[in-house]
Order: sequence, then C-alpha cells, then structure tokens
Amino acid sequence: MFPHLKDFERDSENLQIQIYGQRIYRSQTLYEYLLEFLLVFISPKGESDSLDSADQGFSFFIPKNSTLKYFPNPRIGLKRFIFLNKSDPEKRFKVDKDALSNFRVYLQENIETDNSNLNPDMVLDIIQDLLYSFNAVTGGRSWFAQSLLPVAPELIFCEAMGKKAVRKSMEYKRNDEKVDKAFSFTDRAFMARGGEVYYLHVLQGILQKPEYEERLVEGLRGLLQGIPQLSEVANYIQKMWFLYHYEDNSIDFDGISWIKRETSWIPDNYSLRAGYTVIELDNLLRSRLDPFEKIQLLGSLIAVQIIRMMCLQSTELLYNDDSQEWLIDLTDNPNGSIRKMAVSSYRKLEENVFRAVHEANLKKYQEKLRSQNKKSSEIHIYKEASEDTNKLVRRLGKDIEFVVPPTGKNMRFTFNENMIKLLVTSLIIPGERILFSTFLNKCYEHFRMVIGPTEAIKHFGEKQNLDLSSFDENVNIMQQMLKDCGFLRDLSDAVSIVENPFV
Repeated sequence: MFPHLKDFERDSENLQIQIYGQRIYRSQTLYEYLLEFLLVFISPKGESDSLDSADQGFSFFIPKNSTLKYFPNPRIGLKRFIFLNKSDPEKRFKVDKDALSNFRVYLQENIETDNSNLNPDMVLDIIQDLLYSFNAVTGGRSWFAQSLLPVAPELIFCEAMGKKAVRKSMEYKRNDEKVDKAFSFTDRAFMARGGEVYYLHVLQGILQKPEYEERLVEGLRGLLQGIPQLSEVANYIQKMWFLYHYEDNSIDFDGISWIKRETSWIPDNYSLRAGYTVIELDNLLRSRLDPFEKIQLLGSLIAVQIIRMMCLQSTELLYNDDSQEWLIDLTDNPNGSIRKMAVSSYRKLEENVFRAVHEANLKKYQEKLRSQNKKSSEIHIYKEASEDTNKLVRRLGKDIEFVVPPTGKNMRFTFNENMIKLLVTSLIIPGERILFSTFLNKCYEHFRMVIGPTEAIKHFGEKQNLDLSSFDENVNIMQQMLKDCGFLRDLSDAVSIVENPFV
C-alpha cells in the first residue's frame, strides 16, 4: 500500500476498499473529486496532528510511513452567506437564518456606496449572487453540503454536515462557537475520499518524476489564483463574520479556523501509471485555456484517470497484466463489427472491475460486520461492492459522455468534442506537433485506447481474426474530429500532424 501504514488492518475493510484503496465511493460527484483533491493541495499538511508542524499548503507533501494530515479552513460564515438564502427553505434552520440576518445588518452598517441607486442591502445581494454563480454542486442539498467551482482558494470548501436535531435545537448567540463548529466534518458523505485517493496517486507520480512537482504546484496555483478579486471578496466576508460574531477576543480562533482531516492509503499498483498521470496533468495545466474550461477539463481528466487506475488494478490482480483495452467506437453503424467489439470490450471491463473484489478477504470483513450487528450476507456485501466499482466506473464515464448511451444497452466508449480536446491537451505539450500515428500510439500507451488498426494489432495480436477495415473507418472519423476541432493538419495524403495550440 502507499503510503506504507504500520499496523493497518486492511483486510477488515469492505471489499472495494481492500482492492481499490480508501476510498472511491458512489456518492461523490464528478466535481467533488476535483474539489477534494484541490482541498488537500491548498491546505496546510504534514504527518503531525498539530497545525503548527504543518507546511504552508499549496504543496505535494509525501508522508513516509504514516497517514497524511491536512488542515482545511471550513469558512462556515462565508459558506452560510453564499448558500443559505439560495437553499431549500425547509432545510434552513433558525440558528443559521438568525446568524445570517444579523450578520447582513452588520455588513450593511459597514458598507458605503457612492451610487444613490445602490443601497447596502443590494450590494450584499450582488456579492452573494456573484459568488453563488460559480456553484458546482447544489441539487437538493442543504446549504452546508453545497460547493462552488474552484475559481479561488477561499471558495474551496471542505465537507460540513449539520445534523438536523443539533441545528434545530440551537439558538443564535454571538460568541457561541457551536454556530460554526456544531457540524460534522468527518462524515465523508460527499467529499468521500476520492480526491484524497487522487492526491496520493499524484504523489506516486512525483516520486517517479520529481521534476514535475514544482511545475504542478505552479500550474495549480496559477489556476486557483487567476481571479484575485474573488479571493479579496471571500476573505472580506469571512473576516467580517469573525469580527461580528466573535467579539470576545479570548476565543481560540485557530480552533474555529482549522479542522484536521487525514488521508488513508491506495494500492501500490496505481504507481504503474502514476508517471503518465503527472505528465497528463502538467500538459493540461500548462495549456493556455479559459480558466472555466480548464477546470471542466481537469475534472474530466481526473475521472478518466481514476477509471484507468481501477482498470489497471483489476487486471493486475486477475491476470497479472495491464491487459484491459478501452476500445473506442466512433462509427454510426449499430451492426458494424467495431460496435460489437466495443460493447463486448466494455462489458468485460466492468466485469473485471467487479470480479477483482472477489480477491479481497470476505471472511475477515464478515467477522467485522457481525461484531457490529450489521448485514453480513455475501449477496449484500457484493451488491454494495458493485455500487463502488463497476457501477461507479459506469457513472463517471457517463458523466463526461465517455460512456454511451446515457441509458439503455450496448454501452461502450466513444469521444465527443470535449474528450478530443482533453486528449490533445493532456497528451501533447502545449505548442508541440506530433504525427497523427504518434498521437494514436500515445492514446494507447497512456490509456490503452484502441482506435486504429495499428493499436488493435498491438493489443490483440495476430491471433484474432480482426476486421481491420472497421478500425480504418474509426481512424478516418478520428482525423475528421481532430480537424473539426482545429487540432489536425494534413501535410500530405498520407501524413497528418496533431497540435496542442494552447501555448
């Protein structure tokens, strides 16, 4: 496991954790993988339980033989200001409504405007609407479980879950720490560790390619600090909340400002593709794109890489080989040979990802469940495992439209314009031009994507009776898609180059 944790009882965890690490979980949304990864990245961190011993954050800290501790700032006052009035009225508790109402009065008293058409209350509404416009995860969630796009470090929130019985029984009083602290910061219901898994995986890559560490830090810092005005607004709101609510100067502000979280472990096998991960991440971060588009592509890249990690782990355990291809079908022919191969290939992928959990220690986990008086039947355990393995891969793939159709049978991998852009920006250095054949080979080398006949023969060998003409059609469609997106130029009838133009 990575990092190596002494005396850690892996075999008593559920089957999916035993195989794929602690943990990749069904309820985590696409953006929450990205947000949790960035939360670990920006937070002070170290191996000690003390914040005083942590680094300054914006870092890749490699633990030796212990868990990695990180210290996010919940910024509950800011979070309440942004989300409460936009959330479901039935999920707003009186303590929070009173806290926000009183705080807004305080803010109004401290806001001056030169425009007679703007009163302080309108200014606050404008600020709230501005910040809320970057919402990433809202749905039907309570205000404290919602998230924004990572457009500024101060707007990346950790998970905070307010228990109904607790919040409902509270009354708002100034200086009451429970107004900010009476949340559970360790439920991991939505920030469910998937971003932590990815952070640890990036550390594996940095250990292999240490020259990428500084570049990744600079790339992520540049992405997150690209709109400094948003940081100023967010810091102002949170600072004013502290000045208003905590008028008693004897309060331990560090105890309110920081919470401790702890990463766990991932399988050693993930390191087999970790070098590719940091290269892909670096290429994308160095590509000059609109910040919002880059955030969207980064979320998709993490999803693709996590699927790849799980496929790698499953086939290494089952066959001792990285043998699971991603057969891409770009054709429109439902009866074509490549369609049938792609559907069969994807079905096998899901089967492998699920079958791998049968390599875990079922008996030890059942003993743990029985000691806790929980369901311990094999049927129940494997059903739960399916939700966090093959069905999770399916959901992530469909979220980025990499797996189609959205509903129904004959699931398979395909590309849309966003996937084309993701591959170009993650596999090609900005400004670099490579042969189209080299690009197809990179797709295979990094992701086991089989698109053309060359990669098909390389992967399946000469044994199978392959219909290479269908792969030729795939290649022609791929070339046209790249050309339509502005990434491919023909040098001659036989030679084309693919370029990452975002330099």
